[in-house]
Amino acid sequence: MEELKYIIEDSTIAELLGVQNFTNQESAILELVKNAFDAQATKLEIIFYDNELIIKDNGTGMNSEDIKQHWMHVGKSDKDYEIIDKNNKKRVLAGSKGIGRFALSRLGSSIKLYSQKSNSKDKSVLWTTDWNKSLLQEKEILNNCGTEIIISELRDKWNKTSIYKLSRYLSRTYNDSLMKINIKFENELLEVQKYFVEPKIGYNCTSKINFNYLADGNSLICTIGTDEFLPEAIKYCKDVNLTLFNTNVDIYSELVNDKDINLSDKELKKALKDIGNFDAEFYFSLKEPSSKDVEKFLYKYNVLLGRYESGIILYRNSFSISSYDGTKDWIGLGKRSRLSPAAASHPTGSWRVRENQLAGKVVIDKKENNLLEDLSNRQGLNENIYFEIFVKILDLGIATFERYRQSIIRKINTKNTVDIPNEKKVVDKIIKNPTLIKDLSSDEVNKFISEVIEYKKENSDFKKEIHNTEERYKYDIRILNVLATSGLKATSIAHEMHNDRNSVADNCDAIIEAMKDFGIWEFVNESERTKYAYSNIPDLIEKNRRVNKKIISFMDTMLAEVEKSQFFAEEHNVYKLLDDIKKVWERDYAWITIDLSLSDSTFYVLPEDILKVIFDNLILNSIQQNDDKNHLDIFIKASCNSGSLVFEYKDNGKGLNKKYQDDPMKILEVHETSRKRGHGLGMWIVNNTVVMSGGEVKKIDGIDGFTIQFALGGKYDG
Repeated sequence: MEELKYIIEDSTIAELLGVQNFTNQESAILELVKNAFDAQATKLEIIFYDNELIIKDNGTGMNSEDIKQHWMHVGKSDKDYEIIDKNNKKRVLAGSKGIGRFALSRLGSSIKLYSQKSNSKDKSVLWTTDWNKSLLQEKEILNNCGTEIIISELRDKWNKTSIYKLSRYLSRTYNDSLMKINIKFENELLEVQKYFVEPKIGYNCTSKINFNYLADGNSLICTIGTDEFLPEAIKYCKDVNLTLFNTNVDIYSELVNDKDINLSDKELKKALKDIGNFDAEFYFSLKEPSSKDVEKFLYKYNVLLGRYESGIILYRNSFSISSYDGTKDWIGLGKRSRLSPAAASHPTGSWRVRENQLAGKVVIDKKENNLLEDLSNRQGLNENIYFEIFVKILDLGIATFERYRQSIIRKINTKNTVDIPNEKKVVDKIIKNPTLIKDLSSDEVNKFISEVIEYKKENSDFKKEIHNTEERYKYDIRILNVLATSGLKATSIAHEMHNDRNSVADNCDAIIEAMKDFGIWEFVNESERTKYAYSNIPDLIEKNRRVNKKIISFMDTMLAEVEKSQFFAEEHNVYKLLDDIKKVWERDYAWITIDLSLSDSTFYVLPEDILKVIFDNLILNSIQQNDDKNHLDIFIKASCNSGSLVFEYKDNGKGLNKKYQDDPMKILEVHETSRKRGHGLGMWIVNNTVVMSGGEVKKIDGIDGFTIQFALGGKYDG
C-alpha cells in the first residue's frame, strides 16, 4: 500500500493563503508584526523605501535548518503558548497555525529574507522567492541577530495617507509595550503608540466601565467610574452615587431562558464555564452635546480634549483580531439602539448607548478562551455558540451601565418640567392697549423687556418639550402597535367564531343527549371501554367541554365592547372598577382568588381603562409566573393619599426570578422577561400607564411572592 501526499504549487498556496486570505494590506503587515513579536524582538522597523517595503526586527532569527523544517512547512507551528523572552519578560505568543508567513504574498510578489540566528555559530541565511520558486543560501555570520525582509514589486500603492492609516491601525491592534514599532517613510519617523494608554476620565471619556467575567461562578463583576455630571446633580440624585457604581451580574440566571441560545440548562451552565475568564474596559462619552443639553442635564463637559474615537477592539493577548479592530460593530451596539431608540430621559423606555458614544477593549487569552476560535486566516473568529454567548455577556454588562446612567438622567430631568407661564401683567396691559407703551415708566419698560425675553425662552422650552414628547410617543406607539395589531387579528377571529358560540357552548351536552337517545351512553360508560384514555369517550367529552369553556371565555373577552367613554376621565368608584376586574378573572381562572382591601366609597377621577390595563397585566403576569400552582391568592389594597391613588398589589406565588431579586425595578424595562416565550411588555405597560398618569412605581419586591406598590397621579382629573 503506497502512502500519498498532496502536492500543491507554490504560487497556488501564495494566492490562496496570501493574496486572497488577507482583507487589506494593513492586516497583512500586522501578521508580520506578530511574527517579529513571537521571535522575541524588542524593536521592529517598517521602512518604505524606493518602492520597497522592508520589515526589520532584532529577534532571535533563523538558520537554514529553521527555514527548512519550520518556515517551509505549511500548517506547522513550533510555537508554544508562552515564553520567557531574552529580557526575562513573559510573552504569550501570537502565532499557532503556521500560515502567517503568506502575508508576504499579499504585500508583494518578490521577497528577500535575511536572517541571523542569535547563536553566533550559525551562518546567516538568505531565502528568496517569487512564489513560483524558493531558494535558500547561507551567508557569512552577521554581527547582529534578527530578520530583515525586503518586499518588492508591491501590490499596493503606499503614500502619506496610507502610511498614517497603517500607523493608526497598528496603534489600535498592538496592545503591548514589549516591542517598539517604528514606521519610516520618506523623511518621517512615526512611532506606533498603544491607543488605550492610562485612560483619564474627563479627558478621554466621561465614564470608565470595567467588566471582569469569572467563569467558575458565571459572574460578571461590573465597576463603573464616572465624572459626567456637575456637583449640583447631587440635589436630584441623593440616593445614587454619581461617581462610582459596583454590581455583580449572575450570567446564568440572565441567559437561562434566552430564546436565542439553543442549549439546555445543563449545556448552558457548562458553556458559561468553558468559555473562560476574560476582562473588558469601555469608555463612554457623548460626542457633541448641545449647550441646551449640557444645561438641562448638568453635564460637566461639553468637549473632551482627548476623546476616544468609537469602536470596541477585541484583543487576544497582545494583538487584536484583525476584523475586530474597532471598525466593525461586532457587539451590535447599532442594532441594540435601533430596537430601543428611547432617549436617556424617557420615563419608561430603555435607553441604549449609541455606537458613536462607546470605545474600549475586550481582552481574551489564547489558552483560557480557546473555544473562541480564530478563523484559519486569523482575520476573525468562528462565530459559534461560544462567541454568541460571549457577546451576550458583554451585552449584559453594557446594560448595567445603561440602567445606571439612565436612572441619573431621569432624576436630573425632574428639574426640567416646563411650568405653565404666569401672567405677565405689563405685557398683558400692552396687548390690550398697545398705545400705553409710550406711557410706561422706566421700571415698567425694564419689566416689559424681561417678560418678552422670558416669553421667548419659554416658547423655546415648550418647543423642545413638544419635540421630546413626540419622540417619546413615537417609541411607545411602535411597541403598542405590535400589541394592537395582534389584538385586532384575535378580535377578527373571535368575530368569525361568534356565530358558533352557542354550538361551542352546548355541543358536549348535545352529544351526550344524542348518545342517550340512541341508547349507547351506558354502553360507552362501561369500565371495559373507559380504561384507556384514547378510547374513554365520556372523559374525552369532558376534556372538550373544558377546552370549549376557554374558547368561549376568549371570545367574550375579545368581543367585549370598547366604548369611547372608557377613555375619558370622570369620577369613578374605584372599588366597583376593581370588583368588576376581580369577577372576570375569577370566572375565567377558578384556581385564583382576588381579595380587595379598600373602602367601597373610594372615588377618583380617571378614565375607566386605566385600572383595567394595569391590573389585567399584573394579574396575567402572576398567573403566567405561577401556572404550576394549584391555587394562587392575589391581594389588592388601595387608598387615596394627598391627591394620589395609592395601590399595593401582592400575590403568594414564587416571586421574582433570581436575576431580578437584586434589582427588581429592572422588570419594568421593555422586553425584559424571564420566560423563554415571553414578550416582556406586560410590566412595561403597567409602568408606562402609571407614569403617564403622573404617578410612579414606588417599590417592587420579589421574595416570598410578588409585591408592587405604585401611585396614580392626577393628570386625568381635568
